[in-house]
Amino acid sequence: MTAEEKTVVENKNEDTESPDESFVAAASRGDRESFDQLVEKHQQSVINAAFYYLGHHEDALEVAQESFLKAWKALDGFKGKASFRTWILRITLNTARSFHAHRQAIKRSGTTATLSMSAATENEDDGDRQLADTSGEPHRLLEKKELGQVIEDAIGALEEQARRIIILRDILGESYQAIANEEGLTLGTVKTRVHRARLELREILRDFL
Repeated sequence: MTAEEKTVVENKNEDTESPDESFVAAASRGDRESFDQLVEKHQQSVINAAFYYLGHHEDALEVAQESFLKAWKALDGFKGKASFRTWILRITLNTARSFHAHRQAIKRSGTTATLSMSAATENEDDGDRQLADTSGEPHRLLEKKELGQVIEDAIGALEEQARRIIILRDILGESYQAIANEEGLTLGTVKTRVHRARLELREILRDFL
């Protein structure tokens, strides 16, 4: 490649902006249609993350909707250190953790309550989105195989930190570096935690595999 050709390629790469970056930039200026594009692109990954954390599809849909609402409100704080996908997945897992803790607190108190996390505050101007319940959702896939249910239960039995790491790496396919960047960990720490989580999961599944 000549020096001139190399310069052209470099300039082209510099001028190329990922669709997510352009949508995030527009959405942060209040463009709702751009945010809709982000929701459409990432909603299945978000639902999957919430589902594997909580183990219940309806809860996963509620957490996914809440997560996108939080993302809409927090777009001004998105610095682009990680991809939008990694950022929204982190929001999702944090929201799922809070949802689970809230549910456990209600069970311990022996009371019943609506678990909607923001029903009193969500409105159209807040960027609320009703997420589609499509036929390819993970719960339908898992119902087809008993082993799928066993694996789902095994992931749910992991300690929170291990569950989070396994979902990000092995369920959603996030890179080690992306996880490290968003979780504020070193690359070595992430790899170690993934390894330990896999060993723990393998031990739980030993009698089934």
